[in-house]
Amino acid sequence: MNIVFISAEVVPFSKTGGLGDVSSAYPKAMKELGHNIIIFTPLYKKINLEDNNIKLVKKDLVAPIGEKLEVFELYESVLPGSQVPIYFIKNNYLYRDGIYVDEETGEDYADSPIRFLSFSQSVFASLELLGFAPNIIHANDWHTGLVPFLLKTQYSEKPLFSKARTVFTIHNIGYQGIYPLEEIADANIPEIYLTEDLLGFYDQINFMKAAVVYTDILTTVSSKYAEEIQTKEYGYGLEKIIATRKDDLYGIVHGIDLTIWNPRTDELIVKNYDARNLKGKEECKNYLQDKLNLDVTDKPLLGIITRLATQKGLNMILKKFDDIMNLKVQFILLGTGDPKLEKKFKTKEKKYPEDCSINIEFDNRLAHQIEAASDFFLMPSIYEPCGLNQMYSMVYGTVPIVRNTGGLSDTVKDYVEDQTNGNGFVFEKAKPDEFFEAVELAVSLYYNDHPSFVKLQKRVMSLDFSWKNAASNWQKVYEQALKKRWKKK
Repeated sequence: MNIVFISAEVVPFSKTGGLGDVSSAYPKAMKELGHNIIIFTPLYKKINLEDNNIKLVKKDLVAPIGEKLEVFELYESVLPGSQVPIYFIKNNYLYRDGIYVDEETGEDYADSPIRFLSFSQSVFASLELLGFAPNIIHANDWHTGLVPFLLKTQYSEKPLFSKARTVFTIHNIGYQGIYPLEEIADANIPEIYLTEDLLGFYDQINFMKAAVVYTDILTTVSSKYAEEIQTKEYGYGLEKIIATRKDDLYGIVHGIDLTIWNPRTDELIVKNYDARNLKGKEECKNYLQDKLNLDVTDKPLLGIITRLATQKGLNMILKKFDDIMNLKVQFILLGTGDPKLEKKFKTKEKKYPEDCSINIEFDNRLAHQIEAASDFFLMPSIYEPCGLNQMYSMVYGTVPIVRNTGGLSDTVKDYVEDQTNGNGFVFEKAKPDEFFEAVELAVSLYYNDHPSFVKLQKRVMSLDFSWKNAASNWQKVYEQALKKRWKKK
């Protein structure tokens, strides 16, 4: 198949979360299955052209924004570690320091809807320039939510796109791209499309809803999350319309890129290791303890790498922090986000300087080192569409402690309930006491039955989280999309 993959962020060029990781690893897996896949992403100011071998394709291209023509430039490179072409769209809307927010003010860009409409329109113009006739156009999250709509209403009659079908993936339904209609006025979208049964959403426009309505196939990032987003608790107002698409909805758990996340080959950790010899993991732990000025000790190390947001269940950690530290553990956090949460965690570091390290930053090397050094990894998420860190952790022999939600449910089975097959510690309700009980059980295993803990470490390292199975499932979804016949809305 000819596949066009469109994403607002792609590692190593841009990243705010898991979307960037997936948008790098997934195309490689599809290429390995023999498909002809290309990627489109914005060119942000922070992306260095020379360092990333990004070359200009053509200047002075134009894409329609309502009655105006927005000038843009097209650049190209190759995704590192693959033969997948990646194209970058540069225009006045996209070429800024921040991806989604103004880095000086911390506020969302005021013209966000037009920014990402311009990106989507520029993708279609670029495909026409390249003469690339897609079978599948795969859009991701709200930033590309208008792509299925644009294909069906503006481009489907063009020969280049006549065989194209769309697949749209919801990575996180909590972010939908909802804006007042006046903020999208320059697009001149006809009023017939802004009704509540199409793009309209309580007298606003909703980019993600547009995709749900117009895409041929709707996907999300775990089977559990596919069920959850059809409920009021997790659907964020889109549950009813998603339920109408349930026959076209698929949940597929991501894989992880084992060329990047692999303790046997990882160049960012101090000592490589595997399940046959965990001595290297112990060295990684001692190194990180010393690096972060913690006591070098055999206390169990709890790690967490996260965006600091309430969605991640961090208030549960804070509420039970003293109780957790009283279990004789160490705690390392890496992440940025809500300033209030940053401040609260920093106060914990001051209280427990020998056993607690709070790192308010983005540091890829430190992320790898935390995964390698930790004994347990905390993911007490209120909701977690898929999650990658629980899979990274297991590959590194770090046992996850998670809530039973979304992709965490699909990938982590409770050790307490099944000591033969369990691969982590799972709690049900988003309540501090239940979370603490799971941590207490994990730490108890570490201290009171260490041979069983080591056996559990080796078991989780043997699990297969590669993209092989996920890519095969995606191929089947694409085949379903190609069977679709569009009914004009």
